[in-house]
Amino acid sequence: MSPSRLDTLDSYEYPKETNEQLDYAELEALDISKLDQPGGKQALAEQVLSFINKNEVRHQYALCEAFFELPLEEKLKYACDTAKGDFRGYKPQSTGKLAARDNDERYNIPKFTPEHERPHPQFIRDHWDEIKDFSLKIHNGVLLPLLRLFAYVLEIDEDYLVERHRYEAEGLEYLRYMKYYPRSAEADAQGGNIWAKGHTDYNTLTFLFHQPVAGLQVQTPEGQWKYVRSPRDAIIVNIADALEFLSGGYLKSTVHRVVRPPEDQATRPRLSLIYFARPEANILLKPVSSPLLQRLGLQVETEQFSHDVTAEEWARARIAKDHRFRTGLVDQREKEIIAGVNQKYYD
Repeated sequence: MSPSRLDTLDSYEYPKETNEQLDYAELEALDISKLDQPGGKQALAEQVLSFINKNEVRHQYALCEAFFELPLEEKLKYACDTAKGDFRGYKPQSTGKLAARDNDERYNIPKFTPEHERPHPQFIRDHWDEIKDFSLKIHNGVLLPLLRLFAYVLEIDEDYLVERHRYEAEGLEYLRYMKYYPRSAEADAQGGNIWAKGHTDYNTLTFLFHQPVAGLQVQTPEGQWKYVRSPRDAIIVNIADALEFLSGGYLKSTVHRVVRPPEDQATRPRLSLIYFARPEANILLKPVSSPLLQRLGLQVETEQFSHDVTAEEWARARIAKDHRFRTGLVDQREKEIIAGVNQKYYD
């Protein structure tokens, strides 16, 4: 990429941290660089690297911020087909009576493989190599080591999960640029101050990069909502549905939501930089044969689904159900997702 293109992009400065005293969750911090050290796997397995350069993260935030400043008519040329469960491309912010259901806009950039070749705005094309490099670093340098760690925890072959998340294979992973828009205190109060209702993600792991505007919360096992602190040079990792299915329920999906930020941050937009890792399209969401699960009595014969469901089918079903509610095709969230498995709601 030419230096002139870099020079025209404003640098991104993180918003100030809130001064309010929030009730933060106590999260475990993992240094995954220890995986290559003697005894490192054992040490990390009992806790169950962000080697991404912090300037790279800030640069991606600068791209995120600049993208959403493009004219709406330009962004809509690249709209994703969520009605068919396809999240590739742009999703606009809802307006009018539906605004309370969906107060964000997103641009999802899929894997850089032939399967996902598609049009993108010229702005994204101008920064294509940087975005590709960043995405590949997350997949190869963060996702794969963590999958090996989870395999170690489950006492299965170290590459079992890695071999089901091959980058070049058919399936969808994507980098998301996301922007929540501030609303008046009155408008937020009408929606219970909720910006995104409590939910789990449908993929394997979700990586959330530093975002100092408070609002992300996780639900504790006791059912309490706690704020998530976002350290400057760390990545927040959410376990998602696919990994819960593959681990027989041993590794639980992270229940999370987004709420109105504290008052000293409530008037500014909230940008998010997120990477969603998913299994390959044809991977069946069945528990792996695991000595750990067998000892714990979790290696059960009863199938959770009424018939075999792939990672692709699960993801598309969840996206399509969300689309129907978000766009007003239905007034209540639908219960069943696919094959007898229901969506869980936490608000």
